[in-house]
Amino acid sequence: MRTASTPEEARRMLAERPADVVISDEAMPGASGKVFLAGVAADYPSSYRVLLTGSITVGVALGELGAGVVQAFVTKPWSKEDINRVFVRGLADDHLWRRAEGRP
Repeated sequence: MRTASTPEEARRMLAERPADVVISDEAMPGASGKVFLAGVAADYPSSYRVLLTGSITVGVALGELGAGVVQAFVTKPWSKEDINRVFVRGLADDHLWRRAEGRP
């Protein structure tokens, strides 16, 4: 697991070595998590993208899910079990299986 303190640091890390799962807080210094994950979706479409947020409305969730920017949401306060469920869901997602098998 790798962590970054800023969106810029995370982008550099992803450029060096892409990640299968990217979890971003909505409230980050310098950019919102949605904006950051939109960039991740464009540059690394096979990454499973998760947004941590203190509050989420149905409209925002449907918009971000429909746009393909975010594939899962975890609301704060989150627990280890919440994060584990997201990873299991991500692994069950077909695109991660394809990537693990070396397919696009």
